[in-house]
Amino acid sequence: MKRLVILDGSGYLFRAYYGLPVLTNEEWYQTHAVYGVVKMLMKLWASKPDYFVIARDAPQKTHRHEAYAEYKANRPSAPQELKRQIGQTKELIAQLGIHTEEIPGYEADDIIATIAKKFGDEKDLMVEIESSDKDLKQLITDNIICIDSLRDYRTDAASFVAEHGFPPTSMLDYLSLVGDASDNVPGVSWIGKVGAQKLIAEYTTLENIYDNIDDISGWTQQKLIDGKESAFHSKMLIQLMDVPDMEGKVLKDYMLDLDFDRFRTVMIDQRWFTSARKAIDELRLQRVMPEQTSLFG
Repeated sequence: MKRLVILDGSGYLFRAYYGLPVLTNEEWYQTHAVYGVVKMLMKLWASKPDYFVIARDAPQKTHRHEAYAEYKANRPSAPQELKRQIGQTKELIAQLGIHTEEIPGYEADDIIATIAKKFGDEKDLMVEIESSDKDLKQLITDNIICIDSLRDYRTDAASFVAEHGFPPTSMLDYLSLVGDASDNVPGVSWIGKVGAQKLIAEYTTLENIYDNIDDISGWTQQKLIDGKESAFHSKMLIQLMDVPDMEGKVLKDYMLDLDFDRFRTVMIDQRWFTSARKAIDELRLQRVMPEQTSLFG
């Protein structure tokens, strides 16, 4: 089965910036996020995906900001060094010829959702969403899985149900109740993860919960009544959007074809990441090596 890997580019960049030791170039500018992202990408490419694309947040405000001014308002401004490395990383990825998607007005999650749903029903294709973002788990189907390679964690439809007690299609409704502090999405006050999990397991959707509010007793019922407007507002914010600009995309647009001569030129001759030489050579061997078959069929 062929594989399409869709990467949350913003998530990788933040992990590299905050998780790796500081590295500087000859001009004393920090470069560890740039180098770290490429090293993590190379590890992904070694697993031989057939198609690959990076989805990125556009710098402009999104449609969610227009609907809710406080959306993500609790996030501190990125350090200047991180901002500089964001630009450097984009430039390097473009020089390497890697497919990327960045659409003004939409978040990386919307782009990921649009691509995943567009190709999720393709015959003999597995769509792998490379991200730690819990919002994206609402996309999981038999042919769409979520992977966090940096934590070696994989979530498919069966493991999602085993963990949460409800299907992936209800993840949006669950998050609408618990909210998302990282995005400043409120949810319903005093409805925690355990309570939300029980409600969604029984009623499946937010709409069905409120249609059956009379069957829910006591403290939980009152909190749901008090938080109804917030719940549906949160659902609107968390709902992943279809990106109309991507209607014409076809699968072959994301074919992964790595040019290792270009890699050496960009990474070593131009960027002076000399320690990448061995990794580039190893990746080339891994990409051209035929798949090993089992002796047991």
